[in-house]
Amino acid sequence: MLAGFLSDVSIISVPGCFLQMFFFIQLSITVTAILAAMGYDRYVAICHPLHYTSIMTRRVQLLLIVGAWGFGIFCPLPSTIIAIQRPYCGSNVVKHGWCDMSSVRQLACGHILLDNIVSLCFATLSLLIPGLLILTSYILIGISILRMGVSQRLKAFRTCAAHLTVVSISFGSAAFVYISYRVGNFSTEFNQAAVLYAALTPFLNPVIYSLRNKELQESMRRTLVRFRSATVSAKKNVNTVS
Repeated sequence: MLAGFLSDVSIISVPGCFLQMFFFIQLSITVTAILAAMGYDRYVAICHPLHYTSIMTRRVQLLLIVGAWGFGIFCPLPSTIIAIQRPYCGSNVVKHGWCDMSSVRQLACGHILLDNIVSLCFATLSLLIPGLLILTSYILIGISILRMGVSQRLKAFRTCAAHLTVVSISFGSAAFVYISYRVGNFSTEFNQAAVLYAALTPFLNPVIYSLRNKELQESMRRTLVRFRSATVSAKKNVNTVS
């Protein structure tokens, strides 16, 4: 998408379109799976802090990573394979910012009922499984936090705050984009929300996770102090001129 903006090229080959479709979906699902793995990591860190190093071994970490990527590769494969095998005729204009599966499917000739069913099943699977795992982790974390003191609760909240924020943004925007395609008032041309999901969410993730970085906090504090000083100086100059 960014390459298209920079080069002002709005044409893509058929193989390139399907590759773009697959990798966009695959990476999106992998992100949700990694968020589920991070939820488990938060659960172990808060509920079993003394056993963290013995539970989260290098082998377990590798299994979580491989599982997240494997899940992300498995879910979009059936829908992509079915879409490739469809005949396409007539218009070859994808009414979207990239080769989105719902938009490409509209260009296929014949019935696409099977495509819709398979896509719906795996889309639900890709959101439901990580979502349930994250929800289960935080239910157990919540039960454990209720037994803690005030200082421990604040520490646990700081540990989970960034992850919860990213989970809320990722799942909320994904659900909105997915539902918008299936509501009668929205067409496939209504892709502003999809663009925000594709570009804004990945942009915000490192910013959110970096907020706990002490160097970044100090830099933001210095910036605010300079901005406040500049504002005060400007007001004094205006008063002097008046």
